[in-house]
Amino acid sequence: MMKFSKQVTQNRTVAGVPIPIRGGCADYDELLREAVRVALRTDDSEDFPELYERIQELIRCYLASPEGDEDPFILMARFAACVADVIPLAMRKELITLATPQTQ
Repeated sequence: MMKFSKQVTQNRTVAGVPIPIRGGCADYDELLREAVRVALRTDDSEDFPELYERIQELIRCYLASPEGDEDPFILMARFAACVADVIPLAMRKELITLATPQTQ
C-alpha cells in the first residue's frame, strides 16, 4: 500500500481575508498586505470613504491579533515589509506604475 503525503495549508478567515496557517502559526501579516492592496486602489476612486474604512478595519483586526501587541517600531517595520511584498506584485500585474520624472 502506497502512502501519499500532501502538505496541507490551513486557513482561517479574519475580516474576509484568508489567514494562512503553516506549522501551527498564523500569518496575520496578510491583513497588512490586504490593507496595502486596498490602499493601492484608492487613487482616483470615488469609493474612497469605503476603501478607507476597509483599511481601518484591516488594521484594527491586525492590532487585535496576537502579533498586534508588538512594539510600535516593530509594527511599522512589518508594515513596511508588507508594502515591499505587495508593490512589486502589483507592478507585475500592472495595477500600479512608477512615475518617471519629466523633463521640461
